[in-house]
Amino acid sequence: MSSSTPLSRALWLGFALTVLALTGLWAARIVTGLSLESQLNLVPVTTVWGMHACVIAGFAGLGGIALTLRKILGRRRLLTALALLVGGYLACGLAPRTTRILFDEHLYMQIGQTIAHTGRAEGANYARVEYGQYEMYNAWVNKQPNGLPYLLSWVYRIAGVSDNASHFLNRALVGVAAAGLYLGLALVPWALPAGAGLAAAILFIFTPLVLWWGQTVAVEPSAAATTVIAFFAACVHARLRDVKTAQGLPASGLMLAGATAFAVYFRPESLLVFPLVTAVLWSTDDRFIEDLSAWGALALAVALATPNLMHLWSVRTENWGANDGRRFDFDFIGKNFHSNGGYFIDSHWFPVAGTVLAVAGAIWLLGRNRTAGLALGTWFVFSWGIFIIFYAGGYFYGASSRYGVVSCAPVAVFMGIGLAAIHARLGRLPTWFYGLAAAGLVNWVAAMHYVPTLSREAIEAVADVDFVAEVSPTLPGGSLVLSSDPCIWLLKGVNASQFYTVNTMVRTNLPELANQFPGGIYVHWGFWQNAEPGAAATVAQLLAETGAKPIARAQSQAFKMGVFRIDTPAAYARLGGKAPIARPQTDLDVRLKEAQEQFAPAEPPVPSK
Repeated sequence: MSSSTPLSRALWLGFALTVLALTGLWAARIVTGLSLESQLNLVPVTTVWGMHACVIAGFAGLGGIALTLRKILGRRRLLTALALLVGGYLACGLAPRTTRILFDEHLYMQIGQTIAHTGRAEGANYARVEYGQYEMYNAWVNKQPNGLPYLLSWVYRIAGVSDNASHFLNRALVGVAAAGLYLGLALVPWALPAGAGLAAAILFIFTPLVLWWGQTVAVEPSAAATTVIAFFAACVHARLRDVKTAQGLPASGLMLAGATAFAVYFRPESLLVFPLVTAVLWSTDDRFIEDLSAWGALALAVALATPNLMHLWSVRTENWGANDGRRFDFDFIGKNFHSNGGYFIDSHWFPVAGTVLAVAGAIWLLGRNRTAGLALGTWFVFSWGIFIIFYAGGYFYGASSRYGVVSCAPVAVFMGIGLAAIHARLGRLPTWFYGLAAAGLVNWVAAMHYVPTLSREAIEAVADVDFVAEVSPTLPGGSLVLSSDPCIWLLKGVNASQFYTVNTMVRTNLPELANQFPGGIYVHWGFWQNAEPGAAATVAQLLAETGAKPIARAQSQAFKMGVFRIDTPAAYARLGGKAPIARPQTDLDVRLKEAQEQFAPAEPPVPSK
């Protein structure tokens, strides 16, 4: 369709290799020359700048080929993609807006809040957030990649930090993923049954897990969406290659590099986007290895993804919740396969009708387009199969059904191809086709029974979040809350800290802490005090030691929540010092009392006997 000059391809490849070489030297210097502490201090900046570079590269490449793509796609396809984007956003409204992964979602939001204010991808152990300003006092580096917080930070820069702004993102990304699937399948030079792309996009939107998790701030919908964007970029590059020479455009290579690298920043296993892109490029032309622009895209993508690799390297000692340190092991296959394979047949999370369509699509590809089938199979095997060997990868682990979202896009493509193939075969037999369609629709809607529900695992966590939302506006300005989850309070604009961060100051210099936070020092008894005896004992000791005054109480089933003020007269008597008086020379109560004493009438003398 399009062509590029040998010189432009050589310059592009030289540029990409140079960037890769410089990035490799930088990474080697970090690994060999810096302590772990120095690495962790560097990661919050380099990952953000790495994602900046991905976004710039992606949009620059897209801009270079935008007119060509517009001409190929035409107005009808572009308007259809826009309708899918809006439809995906609206469809997620079928699920309740909530959080389902304890407080991980609030952690992502809080890191996004930090990026928006400081440009550093850090969680806050202790921070002040008042009057639109943000001061980090004690930060920490989260082990999860920072792609979702990065996107949230842009939403917060524009709309401010709020639940509405946070939940907007995943809903929008579901629509973006649907539009990306449709456009990618419209562009990729595969022979597919008519309507497969549109069917795949619609089936992706209405996959029950996609809707259920699309109304949260979990990372999986964004990981799925950015992988779809990389798939779309690979389809674009393949479509715009010169059919005679198999050489691609440097501009589409630049977009491919940015999109592929950006997808890597969302989940640890997102590195598997590289085999997907490679499989798509190979499936469209077996001369892909001769494409210099594709090699340039690979080199630049690796360079752009290096800051995330350095992030993962810096937290390599984390056990990710695996008590015995085995995060991945073949021993987990049996139990996880039973759960994750059962996903397609037990009608709990996924309709059996969808499984039938996906199998039909796979059979059609096996007979008509094996290379495309191998590329899509690669996408499915890596995005679904990686969790089979992960210690907590089974969908039966509480909220771990979210892992299924990562593979929903390739499954939707198989389903879309299957539906289009069945329609093509039975199109002349409308009674059969619409009868089967009605049966499939009944099964599909029945499998969506859980979409408008909350899960049992999240009930107490949601109650704690709601409790904080109710109490936070009632606290005076200048308050500080000690909590196991300071992120919840910081997102509500209340200064907050982990217990252990200011514990020493509370016990040794409470007057100074109270002077810094004249609104009062408060303790939040929340979810983790109900869930962990050790946390409960620690906080109960502090409340008793300070003679804490209850400010608010709530209960969710057996879980009790509360907020207590600990800078009390009893606390000063026990811990030493006295409550500070803010600006005593001008304090209303102090000066009024002095004036009243000055002008109070003298008491009459007592008559002598």
